[in-house]
Amino acid sequence: MANLSIFEVIERLSQNLPLDPAKVAEILNTRLERDSAGDSPVLTSYGLPPGFKDSRYQTVELRIPHPLFGTGGGLLNVVLQGDEGLDSGAIFQHFGLDFQRDVPSPRYPPGLPVYYNYELPWGTLSLGTTNDDAAKLGSFIMKPKKPE
Repeated sequence: MANLSIFEVIERLSQNLPLDPAKVAEILNTRLERDSAGDSPVLTSYGLPPGFKDSRYQTVELRIPHPLFGTGGGLLNVVLQGDEGLDSGAIFQHFGLDFQRDVPSPRYPPGLPVYYNYELPWGTLSLGTTNDDAAKLGSFIMKPKKPE
């Protein structure tokens, strides 16, 4: 699966909901381990192992809601090592122009991404790009709807 485009990875993830740590790791072609420091009474957290460098991702944060006390469908936040040649034009071509754009306020530190937020049948997809004319893809966040 290492040859999949990041858009194909997102598509595969969306087809394999609800989020499951083993399945997410397989689709991302990386390793995830429990991050008990990020746990809460309503969420279980997973991430890349400390020092793990053999990945196309800088960070991966997976939050799974507790079956009894948690709400929602979880969250997957992935930061890429590089933009993989994708920019806002590629995003629009693949996902369309029906999005909400979130631009960070000038009072926030420079370097924060601009997000293109898409409401999809399975939940919300936020694609983070650089806040400049190049608008290079740097991250994605998936917030699936709560499983029924």
